[in-house]
Amino acid sequence: MGQTLSEPVTEKHTITGENDLVLFAISEMQGWRISMEDAHSAIAEVKDKEGNTRGSFFAVFDGHGGSTVAQYCGETLYNRLTELDDFEKRSYEPALKRAFLDTDEALLADANYANDPSGCTAVAAFISTTASEPKKFKSIYVANAGDSRCVMSSDGEAIALSEDHKPHLEGEYDRISKAGGYVSFGRVNGNLALSRAIGDFEFKRNDHLPAEEQIVTADPEIKADEISSTEEFVVLACDGIWDCLSSQDVVDVVRRSVADGKELRDICEDLMHRCLAPDSETGGIGCDNMTVCIVALLNGRTKAEWYEYVKKRVESGEGYQTPAKVASPFKEQSMAPGYRDEPMGGGYGPGGTVSIQSLLSGGLARGEDGDDESGSALRLPGGLAGALSGAGIVFRPGGTADGGEVVYEAHVVDEDDSGDDDSDKSSQGGNQGQLQEVEDDTAAATASKSSSTDEPPNLVESPRTDAKAAPSNPSATVSASAAEDKNEAMEVEESEQTQESKSTAT
Repeated sequence: MGQTLSEPVTEKHTITGENDLVLFAISEMQGWRISMEDAHSAIAEVKDKEGNTRGSFFAVFDGHGGSTVAQYCGETLYNRLTELDDFEKRSYEPALKRAFLDTDEALLADANYANDPSGCTAVAAFISTTASEPKKFKSIYVANAGDSRCVMSSDGEAIALSEDHKPHLEGEYDRISKAGGYVSFGRVNGNLALSRAIGDFEFKRNDHLPAEEQIVTADPEIKADEISSTEEFVVLACDGIWDCLSSQDVVDVVRRSVADGKELRDICEDLMHRCLAPDSETGGIGCDNMTVCIVALLNGRTKAEWYEYVKKRVESGEGYQTPAKVASPFKEQSMAPGYRDEPMGGGYGPGGTVSIQSLLSGGLARGEDGDDESGSALRLPGGLAGALSGAGIVFRPGGTADGGEVVYEAHVVDEDDSGDDDSDKSSQGGNQGQLQEVEDDTAAATASKSSSTDEPPNLVESPRTDAKAAPSNPSATVSASAAEDKNEAMEVEESEQTQESKSTAT
Protein backbone atom coordinates (compact mmCIF):
# COMPACT_ATOMS: atom_id res chain seq x y z
CA MET A 1 0.00 0.00 0.00
CA GLY A 2 3.00 2.32 0.53
CA GLN A 3 2.91 5.54 2.53
CA THR A 4 -0.27 6.84 4.12
CA LEU A 5 -1.17 9.69 6.40
CA SER A 6 -1.80 9.21 10.11
CA GLU A 7 -5.33 10.47 9.47
CA PRO A 8 -7.24 10.99 6.21
CA VAL A 9 -7.77 14.29 4.46
CA THR A 10 -11.57 14.30 4.20
CA GLU A 11 -12.08 17.75 2.71
CA LYS A 12 -14.12 17.33 -0.46
CA HIS A 13 -13.87 19.51 -3.55
CA THR A 14 -17.10 19.50 -5.55
CA ILE A 15 -18.28 21.27 -8.68
CA THR A 16 -21.80 21.25 -10.11
CA GLY A 17 -23.50 22.43 -13.27
CA GLU A 18 -26.62 22.13 -15.35
CA ASN A 19 -28.19 23.11 -18.65
CA ASP A 20 -31.00 21.82 -20.85
CA LEU A 21 -29.11 18.55 -21.42
CA VAL A 22 -27.60 17.53 -18.09
CA LEU A 23 -27.42 18.10 -14.38
CA PHE A 24 -24.05 17.02 -12.97
CA ALA A 25 -21.74 16.98 -9.96
CA ILE A 26 -18.09 15.93 -9.65
CA SER A 27 -16.43 15.52 -6.27
CA GLU A 28 -12.93 14.50 -5.21
CA MET A 29 -11.24 13.64 -1.91
CA GLN A 30 -7.60 12.93 -1.07
CA GLY A 31 -8.34 10.42 1.70
CA TRP A 32 -5.47 8.50 3.30
CA ARG A 33 -3.00 9.09 0.45
CA ILE A 34 -0.10 11.51 0.91
CA SER A 35 -1.24 13.62 -2.06
CA MET A 36 -4.13 14.01 -4.49
CA GLU A 37 -3.30 12.51 -7.89
CA ASP A 38 -6.72 12.49 -9.61
CA ALA A 39 -8.03 14.96 -12.19
CA HIS A 40 -11.23 15.38 -14.16
CA SER A 41 -12.98 17.25 -16.97
CA ALA A 42 -16.60 18.43 -17.21
CA ILE A 43 -18.11 20.28 -20.17
CA ALA A 44 -21.88 20.42 -19.92
CA GLU A 45 -22.34 21.75 -23.46
CA VAL A 46 -19.89 20.77 -26.19
CA LYS A 47 -20.05 22.86 -29.36
CA ASP A 48 -18.46 22.40 -32.77
CA LYS A 49 -16.50 25.06 -34.65
CA GLU A 50 -19.73 26.55 -35.99
CA GLY A 51 -21.17 26.88 -32.50
CA ASN A 52 -23.66 24.03 -32.83
CA THR A 53 -24.39 21.92 -29.74
CA ARG A 54 -22.89 18.44 -30.02
CA GLY A 55 -23.49 17.05 -26.53
CA SER A 56 -21.70 16.82 -23.16
CA PHE A 57 -18.26 15.53 -22.12
CA PHE A 58 -17.09 14.15 -18.77
CA ALA A 59 -13.85 12.36 -17.82
CA VAL A 60 -12.01 11.05 -14.76
CA PHE A 61 -8.23 10.59 -14.69
CA ASP A 62 -6.78 8.49 -11.85
CA GLY A 63 -3.09 9.26 -11.45
CA HIS A 64 -0.38 6.99 -10.05
CA GLY A 65 3.28 7.71 -9.35
CA GLY A 66 2.40 11.40 -9.22
CA SER A 67 -0.26 13.79 -10.49
CA THR A 68 1.55 15.24 -13.51
CA VAL A 69 0.07 13.08 -16.26
CA ALA A 70 -3.44 13.11 -14.80
CA GLN A 71 -3.44 16.91 -14.57
CA TYR A 72 -2.13 17.20 -18.13
CA CYS A 73 -4.94 14.97 -19.39
CA GLY A 74 -7.54 16.94 -17.49
CA GLU A 75 -6.32 20.14 -19.12
CA THR A 76 -5.74 18.98 -22.71
CA LEU A 77 -7.55 15.78 -23.76
CA TYR A 78 -10.94 17.43 -24.33
CA ASN A 79 -9.45 20.15 -26.54
CA ARG A 80 -7.64 17.56 -28.63
CA LEU A 81 -10.90 15.67 -29.09
CA THR A 82 -12.92 18.63 -30.36
CA GLU A 83 -10.17 19.75 -32.76
CA LEU A 84 -10.13 16.45 -34.67
CA ASP A 85 -11.70 16.14 -38.11
CA ASP A 86 -13.43 12.92 -37.03
CA PHE A 87 -15.18 14.84 -34.28
CA GLU A 88 -16.42 17.45 -36.75
CA LYS A 89 -17.73 14.61 -38.92
CA ARG A 90 -19.57 13.11 -35.91
CA SER A 91 -17.31 10.03 -36.08
CA TYR A 92 -16.97 9.98 -32.33
CA GLU A 93 -15.43 6.54 -31.77
CA PRO A 94 -12.30 7.10 -33.90
CA ALA A 95 -12.11 10.65 -32.55
CA LEU A 96 -11.98 9.42 -28.94
CA LYS A 97 -9.35 6.82 -29.81
CA ARG A 98 -7.20 9.43 -31.54
CA ALA A 99 -7.59 11.90 -28.66
CA PHE A 100 -6.24 9.34 -26.15
CA LEU A 101 -3.29 8.31 -28.32
CA ASP A 102 -2.46 11.88 -29.35
CA THR A 103 -2.41 12.96 -25.71
CA ASP A 104 0.00 10.14 -24.89
CA GLU A 105 2.24 10.98 -27.85
CA ALA A 106 2.26 14.69 -26.97
CA LEU A 107 3.44 13.88 -23.46
CA LEU A 108 6.26 11.71 -24.76
CA ALA A 109 7.34 14.35 -27.29
CA ASP A 110 7.49 17.09 -24.65
CA ALA A 111 10.83 17.22 -22.83
CA ASN A 112 9.04 18.48 -19.73
CA TYR A 113 7.05 15.24 -19.47
CA ALA A 114 8.95 12.52 -21.35
CA ASN A 115 10.90 11.44 -18.26
CA ASP A 116 8.08 11.88 -15.78
CA PRO A 117 7.43 8.52 -14.06
CA SER A 118 3.72 9.06 -13.50
CA GLY A 119 0.76 7.77 -15.45
CA CYS A 120 -3.01 7.76 -15.21
CA THR A 121 -6.07 5.79 -16.11
CA ALA A 122 -8.63 7.60 -18.22
CA VAL A 123 -12.36 7.06 -18.63
CA ALA A 124 -14.23 9.59 -20.77
CA ALA A 125 -17.90 9.79 -21.75
CA PHE A 126 -19.16 11.85 -24.67
CA ILE A 127 -22.97 12.02 -24.73
CA SER A 128 -24.09 13.13 -28.18
CA THR A 129 -27.10 14.93 -29.59
CA THR A 130 -28.27 15.09 -33.20
CA ALA A 131 -28.35 18.03 -35.56
CA SER A 132 -32.15 17.84 -35.70
CA GLU A 133 -32.60 17.59 -31.90
CA PRO A 134 -29.73 19.47 -30.23
CA LYS A 135 -31.48 19.46 -26.85
CA LYS A 136 -31.98 15.71 -26.66
CA PHE A 137 -29.37 12.97 -26.29
CA LYS A 138 -29.07 10.23 -28.88
CA SER A 139 -26.02 8.12 -27.90
CA ILE A 140 -23.24 7.78 -25.36
CA TYR A 141 -19.64 6.91 -26.27
CA VAL A 142 -17.27 5.81 -23.51
CA ALA A 143 -13.51 5.51 -24.00
CA ASN A 144 -11.56 3.73 -21.27
CA ALA A 145 -7.90 2.93 -20.62
CA GLY A 146 -7.24 1.42 -17.20
CA ASP A 147 -9.42 0.48 -14.25
CA SER A 148 -11.54 3.55 -13.71
CA ARG A 149 -15.12 2.82 -14.73
CA CYS A 150 -18.32 4.18 -16.26
CA VAL A 151 -21.80 2.76 -15.65
CA MET A 152 -25.26 3.90 -16.70
CA SER A 153 -28.55 3.43 -14.89
CA SER A 154 -31.21 2.05 -17.21
CA ASP A 155 -34.44 1.78 -15.22
CA GLY A 156 -32.22 1.28 -12.17
CA GLU A 157 -30.07 -1.50 -13.63
CA ALA A 158 -26.32 -0.86 -13.83
CA ILE A 159 -25.20 -1.05 -17.47
CA ALA A 160 -21.43 -1.47 -17.86
CA LEU A 161 -19.99 1.03 -20.33
CA SER A 162 -16.36 0.12 -19.72
CA GLU A 163 -14.23 -2.86 -18.74
CA ASP A 164 -11.46 -2.77 -16.15
CA HIS A 165 -8.13 -3.37 -17.90
CA LYS A 166 -6.26 -5.79 -15.65
CA PRO A 167 -3.07 -7.66 -16.63
CA HIS A 168 -4.57 -11.12 -16.04
CA LEU A 169 -7.24 -10.69 -18.75
CA GLU A 170 -6.43 -12.89 -21.73
CA GLY A 171 -6.17 -10.14 -24.34
CA GLU A 172 -4.14 -7.89 -22.05
CA TYR A 173 -1.85 -10.74 -20.98
CA ASP A 174 -1.16 -11.71 -24.60
CA ARG A 175 -0.26 -8.16 -25.62
CA ILE A 176 2.02 -7.72 -22.60
CA SER A 177 3.84 -10.99 -23.35
CA LYS A 178 4.25 -10.30 -27.07
CA ALA A 179 5.71 -6.88 -26.31
CA GLY A 180 8.37 -8.43 -24.07
CA GLY A 181 6.75 -7.87 -20.71
CA TYR A 182 5.43 -10.27 -18.10
CA VAL A 183 2.72 -10.49 -15.45
CA SER A 184 3.75 -11.29 -11.89
CA PHE A 185 1.22 -11.46 -9.05
CA GLY A 186 -1.35 -9.64 -11.17
CA ARG A 187 0.97 -6.75 -12.04
CA VAL A 188 2.70 -5.71 -15.26
CA ASN A 189 6.39 -6.55 -14.81
CA GLY A 190 5.56 -7.05 -11.14
CA ASN A 191 4.77 -3.35 -10.78
CA LEU A 192 1.68 -1.84 -12.41
CA ALA A 193 -1.73 -3.21 -11.37
CA LEU A 194 -3.44 -2.14 -14.61
CA SER A 195 -2.59 -2.80 -18.24
CA ARG A 196 -3.66 0.38 -20.07
CA ALA A 197 -2.80 3.95 -19.15
CA ILE A 198 -1.68 7.31 -20.46
CA GLY A 199 1.94 7.98 -19.51
CA ASP A 200 3.93 5.18 -17.79
CA PHE A 201 6.52 5.47 -20.55
CA GLU A 202 8.85 2.90 -19.01
CA PHE A 203 6.42 0.32 -20.41
CA LYS A 204 6.34 1.88 -23.91
CA ARG A 205 9.95 1.61 -25.08
CA ASN A 206 9.70 -0.94 -27.88
CA ASP A 207 10.49 1.11 -30.99
CA HIS A 208 9.47 -1.77 -33.24
CA LEU A 209 5.84 -1.78 -32.07
CA PRO A 210 3.00 0.70 -32.58
CA ALA A 211 1.44 2.43 -29.57
CA GLU A 212 -1.47 -0.02 -29.52
CA GLU A 213 0.87 -3.02 -29.03
CA GLN A 214 3.17 -1.75 -26.28
CA ILE A 215 3.38 -3.52 -22.90
CA VAL A 216 1.11 -0.82 -21.51
CA THR A 217 -0.97 1.08 -24.05
CA ALA A 218 -3.05 4.25 -24.03
CA ASP A 219 -5.28 2.75 -26.73
CA PRO A 220 -8.79 3.04 -25.27
CA GLU A 221 -11.52 0.45 -25.46
CA ILE A 222 -14.65 2.19 -26.71
CA LYS A 223 -18.26 1.24 -26.08
CA ALA A 224 -21.36 2.95 -27.43
CA ASP A 225 -25.00 2.75 -26.39
CA GLU A 226 -28.24 4.41 -27.35
CA ILE A 227 -29.95 6.86 -24.99
CA SER A 228 -33.68 6.33 -24.49
CA SER A 229 -36.22 7.49 -21.92
CA THR A 230 -35.25 4.65 -19.55
CA GLU A 231 -31.63 5.84 -19.19
CA GLU A 232 -31.57 7.93 -16.01
CA PHE A 233 -27.98 8.85 -15.17
CA VAL A 234 -24.31 8.02 -15.73
CA VAL A 235 -21.60 7.52 -13.09
CA LEU A 236 -17.86 7.81 -13.76
CA ALA A 237 -15.40 7.12 -10.95
CA CYS A 238 -11.87 5.97 -10.18
CA ASP A 239 -11.09 2.61 -8.58
CA GLY A 240 -11.11 4.20 -5.12
CA ILE A 241 -14.89 3.84 -5.42
CA TRP A 242 -15.16 0.59 -7.40
CA ASP A 243 -12.79 -1.33 -5.10
CA CYS A 244 -15.33 -0.81 -2.31
CA LEU A 245 -18.72 -0.88 -4.06
CA SER A 246 -19.97 -2.84 -7.05
CA SER A 247 -21.43 -1.10 -10.09
CA GLN A 248 -24.96 -2.02 -9.06
CA ASP A 249 -24.40 -0.87 -5.48
CA VAL A 250 -23.30 2.55 -6.72
CA VAL A 251 -26.36 2.84 -8.98
CA ASP A 252 -28.56 1.76 -6.05
CA VAL A 253 -27.10 4.45 -3.78
CA VAL A 254 -27.51 7.17 -6.39
CA ARG A 255 -31.03 6.16 -7.45
CA ARG A 256 -32.34 5.83 -3.89
CA SER A 257 -30.75 9.15 -2.92
CA VAL A 258 -32.32 10.90 -5.91
CA ALA A 259 -35.70 9.44 -4.93
CA ASP A 260 -35.14 10.88 -1.45
CA GLY A 261 -34.53 14.32 -2.96
CA LYS A 262 -30.79 14.63 -2.26
CA GLU A 263 -28.68 16.94 -4.41
CA LEU A 264 -26.14 15.29 -6.72
CA ARG A 265 -23.23 17.00 -4.95
CA ASP A 266 -24.33 15.48 -1.63
CA ILE A 267 -24.69 12.05 -3.24
CA CYS A 268 -21.15 12.25 -4.63
CA GLU A 269 -19.77 13.19 -1.24
CA ASP A 270 -21.78 10.46 0.47
CA LEU A 271 -20.34 7.84 -1.89
CA MET A 272 -16.80 8.88 -1.02
CA HIS A 273 -17.61 8.88 2.69
CA ARG A 274 -18.96 5.32 2.36
CA CYS A 275 -15.77 4.19 0.64
CA LEU A 276 -13.34 5.78 3.10
CA ALA A 277 -11.65 3.17 5.28
CA PRO A 278 -11.96 3.68 9.06
CA ASP A 279 -8.19 3.23 9.34
CA SER A 280 -5.24 2.50 7.07
CA GLU A 281 -4.90 -1.14 8.11
CA THR A 282 -7.31 -2.50 5.47
CA GLY A 283 -4.65 -3.48 2.98
CA GLY A 284 -5.34 -0.48 0.75
CA ILE A 285 -9.11 -0.84 0.40
CA GLY A 286 -10.73 2.53 1.09
CA CYS A 287 -7.34 4.27 1.36
CA ASP A 288 -7.10 5.56 -2.22
CA ASN A 289 -7.81 8.97 -3.71
CA MET A 290 -11.44 9.19 -4.77
CA THR A 291 -13.20 10.98 -7.62
CA VAL A 292 -16.83 10.42 -8.61
CA CYS A 293 -18.97 12.10 -11.26
CA ILE A 294 -22.78 11.77 -11.54
CA VAL A 295 -24.51 12.99 -14.70
CA ALA A 296 -28.31 13.21 -14.79
CA LEU A 297 -29.68 12.70 -18.32
CA LEU A 298 -32.44 15.31 -18.39
CA ASN A 299 -33.50 14.66 -22.00
CA GLY A 300 -35.78 17.66 -22.21
CA ARG A 301 -36.91 17.56 -18.58
CA THR A 302 -36.27 20.25 -16.02
CA LYS A 303 -34.31 19.37 -12.87
CA ALA A 304 -37.54 19.09 -10.86
CA GLU A 305 -39.18 16.92 -13.52
CA TRP A 306 -36.17 14.57 -13.65
CA TYR A 307 -36.14 14.14 -9.86
CA GLU A 308 -39.87 13.42 -9.87
CA TYR A 309 -39.48 10.96 -12.76
CA VAL A 310 -36.83 8.91 -10.92
CA LYS A 311 -38.74 9.08 -7.63
CA LYS A 312 -41.96 7.73 -9.17
CA ARG A 313 -40.16 4.84 -10.84
CA VAL A 314 -38.38 3.89 -7.63
CA GLU A 315 -41.50 4.07 -5.48
CA SER A 316 -43.71 2.25 -8.00
CA GLY A 317 -41.17 -0.53 -8.45
CA GLU A 318 -40.94 0.01 -12.21
CA GLY A 319 -37.80 -1.43 -13.73
CA TYR A 320 -35.09 -2.66 -11.40
CA GLN A 321 -36.11 -2.99 -7.73
CA THR A 322 -33.85 -0.48 -5.99
CA PRO A 323 -33.28 -1.46 -2.33
CA ALA A 324 -34.04 0.93 0.49
CA LYS A 325 -30.48 0.82 1.78
CA VAL A 326 -26.96 -0.13 0.73
CA ALA A 327 -24.74 -0.78 3.74
CA SER A 328 -21.18 0.39 4.22
CA PRO A 329 -18.55 -1.97 2.75
CA PHE A 330 -16.62 -1.82 6.04
CA LYS A 331 -19.38 -3.08 8.32
CA GLU A 332 -19.22 -6.61 9.64
CA GLN A 333 -22.50 -7.65 8.05
CA SER A 334 -22.89 -8.37 4.35
CA MET A 335 -23.70 -5.46 2.12
CA ALA A 336 -27.37 -4.82 1.49
CA PRO A 337 -28.59 -5.82 -1.02
CA GLY A 338 -25.30 -7.62 -1.61
CA TYR A 339 -22.93 -8.02 -4.48
CA ARG A 340 -24.47 -9.27 -7.67
CA ASP A 341 -23.24 -11.34 -10.55
CA GLU A 342 -22.16 -8.74 -13.06
CA PRO A 343 -19.18 -8.46 -15.40
CA MET A 344 -17.24 -6.11 -13.16
CA GLY A 345 -17.03 -6.24 -9.40
CA GLY A 346 -20.26 -8.00 -8.54
CA GLY A 347 -20.66 -11.54 -7.30
CA TYR A 348 -18.49 -13.74 -5.18
CA GLY A 349 -19.71 -16.72 -7.15
CA PRO A 350 -20.26 -19.92 -5.15
CA GLY A 351 -18.83 -18.26 -2.07
CA GLY A 352 -21.87 -16.07 -1.47
CA THR A 353 -21.85 -12.52 -0.12
CA VAL A 354 -19.28 -11.38 2.44
CA SER A 355 -18.16 -7.96 3.61
CA ILE A 356 -14.68 -6.56 3.01
CA GLN A 357 -13.99 -6.53 6.74
CA SER A 358 -14.92 -10.21 6.94
CA LEU A 359 -12.59 -10.97 4.05
CA LEU A 360 -9.71 -9.15 5.70
CA SER A 361 -10.28 -10.79 9.08
CA GLY A 362 -10.94 -14.24 7.67
CA GLY A 363 -14.43 -14.31 9.18
CA LEU A 364 -16.33 -15.96 6.35
CA ALA A 365 -19.93 -17.09 6.53
CA ARG A 366 -20.50 -20.76 7.28
CA GLY A 367 -23.16 -23.09 6.01
CA GLU A 368 -25.37 -25.39 8.03
CA ASP A 369 -22.69 -28.07 7.88
CA GLY A 370 -20.16 -25.71 9.45
CA ASP A 371 -18.01 -25.45 6.33
CA ASP A 372 -16.88 -22.15 4.87
CA GLU A 373 -19.39 -21.06 2.26
CA SER A 374 -16.46 -19.87 0.19
CA GLY A 375 -14.82 -23.27 -0.07
CA SER A 376 -11.41 -24.34 1.17
CA ALA A 377 -9.64 -21.10 0.32
CA LEU A 378 -10.38 -17.40 0.63
CA ARG A 379 -11.97 -16.38 -2.65
CA LEU A 380 -12.12 -12.79 -3.86
CA PRO A 381 -13.31 -11.00 -7.00
CA GLY A 382 -10.54 -9.86 -9.34
CA GLY A 383 -10.82 -6.14 -8.49
CA LEU A 384 -10.52 -6.73 -4.75
CA ALA A 385 -7.72 -9.24 -5.25
CA GLY A 386 -5.73 -6.73 -7.25
CA ALA A 387 -6.17 -4.04 -4.62
CA LEU A 388 -4.99 -6.32 -1.81
CA SER A 389 -2.07 -7.88 -3.67
CA GLY A 390 0.42 -5.50 -2.07
CA ALA A 391 -0.82 -6.05 1.47
CA GLY A 392 0.91 -9.31 2.29
CA ILE A 393 -1.27 -11.88 0.53
CA VAL A 394 -0.67 -13.51 -2.83
CA PHE A 395 -3.70 -13.96 -5.07
CA ARG A 396 -3.76 -16.53 -7.84
CA PRO A 397 -6.61 -17.34 -10.24
CA GLY A 398 -8.98 -19.87 -8.66
CA GLY A 399 -11.64 -20.23 -11.32
CA THR A 400 -14.49 -18.01 -12.42
CA ALA A 401 -17.76 -16.86 -10.88
CA ASP A 402 -21.11 -17.60 -12.47
CA GLY A 403 -20.98 -14.29 -14.32
CA GLY A 404 -17.61 -15.17 -15.88
CA GLU A 405 -15.52 -12.98 -13.58
CA VAL A 406 -12.07 -14.26 -12.59
CA VAL A 407 -12.02 -15.26 -8.92
CA TYR A 408 -8.75 -15.31 -6.99
CA GLU A 409 -7.62 -17.48 -4.08
CA ALA A 410 -5.39 -16.24 -1.29
CA HIS A 411 -2.00 -17.93 -0.76
CA VAL A 412 1.25 -17.27 1.08
CA VAL A 413 4.45 -17.86 -0.88
CA ASP A 414 8.05 -18.60 -0.03
CA GLU A 415 10.32 -15.67 0.82
CA ASP A 416 12.41 -16.42 -2.25
CA ASP A 417 9.42 -15.60 -4.45
CA SER A 418 8.64 -12.30 -2.77
CA GLY A 419 9.57 -8.66 -3.25
CA ASP A 420 8.28 -5.24 -2.26
CA ASP A 421 6.36 -3.12 -4.72
CA ASP A 422 4.41 0.09 -4.66
CA SER A 423 1.69 0.27 -7.26
CA ASP A 424 1.73 4.06 -7.19
CA LYS A 425 5.36 4.32 -8.33
CA SER A 426 5.31 3.01 -11.85
CA SER A 427 8.95 3.96 -12.38
CA GLN A 428 10.25 1.73 -9.61
CA GLY A 429 12.75 -0.82 -10.89
CA GLY A 430 14.42 -3.92 -9.51
CA ASN A 431 12.65 -6.79 -7.89
CA GLN A 432 8.99 -5.72 -7.78
CA GLY A 433 7.40 -8.96 -6.76
CA GLN A 434 8.21 -9.21 -3.06
CA LEU A 435 5.10 -9.89 -1.03
CA GLN A 436 4.78 -8.48 2.45
CA GLU A 437 2.13 -8.38 5.13
CA VAL A 438 0.93 -5.45 7.20
CA GLU A 439 1.34 -5.98 10.93
CA ASP A 440 -1.35 -4.86 13.33
CA ASP A 441 -0.10 -1.84 15.28
CA THR A 442 -2.98 -0.88 17.55
CA ALA A 443 -0.91 1.40 19.75
CA ALA A 444 0.31 3.48 16.81
CA ALA A 445 -3.18 3.73 15.37
CA THR A 446 -4.59 4.85 18.73
CA ALA A 447 -1.85 7.43 19.14
CA SER A 448 -2.45 8.89 15.68
CA LYS A 449 -6.20 9.16 16.25
CA SER A 450 -5.76 10.88 19.62
CA SER A 451 -3.31 13.48 18.29
CA SER A 452 -4.35 17.14 18.27
CA THR A 453 -6.52 18.19 15.34
CA ASP A 454 -4.48 21.41 15.14
CA GLU A 455 -1.48 19.44 13.92
CA PRO A 456 -1.24 18.38 10.27
CA PRO A 457 -1.43 14.65 9.54
CA ASN A 458 1.87 12.84 9.90
CA LEU A 459 3.35 10.72 7.16
CA VAL A 460 3.64 7.12 8.28
CA GLU A 461 4.93 3.99 6.60
CA SER A 462 2.79 0.90 6.95
CA PRO A 463 4.77 -1.57 9.12
CA ARG A 464 5.58 -4.68 7.13
CA THR A 465 7.45 -7.94 7.59
CA ASP A 466 8.30 -10.61 5.10
CA ALA A 467 5.56 -13.17 4.60
CA LYS A 468 6.48 -16.63 5.80
CA ALA A 469 5.56 -19.63 3.73
CA ALA A 470 3.58 -22.44 5.25
CA PRO A 471 5.08 -25.89 4.52
CA SER A 472 3.57 -27.37 1.40
CA ASN A 473 3.34 -30.74 3.19
CA PRO A 474 3.46 -30.25 6.96
CA SER A 475 3.22 -33.95 7.75
CA ALA A 476 6.19 -34.70 5.49
CA THR A 477 8.20 -31.97 7.21
CA VAL A 478 7.39 -33.39 10.64
CA SER A 479 8.27 -36.90 9.49
CA ALA A 480 11.61 -35.74 8.12
CA SER A 481 12.37 -33.97 11.38
CA ALA A 482 11.45 -37.05 13.41
CA ALA A 483 13.67 -39.21 11.20
CA GLU A 484 16.61 -36.87 11.78
CA ASP A 485 16.08 -37.05 15.55
CA LYS A 486 15.92 -40.85 15.36
CA ASN A 487 19.16 -41.02 13.36
CA GLU A 488 20.91 -38.77 15.87
CA ALA A 489 19.70 -40.98 18.73
CA MET A 490 20.99 -44.11 16.96
CA GLU A 491 24.39 -42.48 16.40
CA VAL A 492 24.64 -41.57 20.10
CA GLU A 493 23.62 -45.11 21.11
CA GLU A 494 26.23 -46.66 18.77
CA SER A 495 28.89 -44.33 20.16
CA GLU A 496 28.04 -45.33 23.73
CA GLN A 497 28.15 -49.02 22.80
CA THR A 498 31.60 -48.56 21.25
CA GLN A 499 32.90 -46.81 24.35
CA GLU A 500 31.45 -49.59 26.52
CA SER A 501 33.14 -52.28 24.40
CA LYS A 502 36.50 -50.52 24.70
CA SER A 503 36.12 -50.32 28.48
CA THR A 504 35.27 -54.03 28.71
CA ALA A 505 38.26 -54.99 26.58
CA THR A 506 40.57 -52.96 28.79
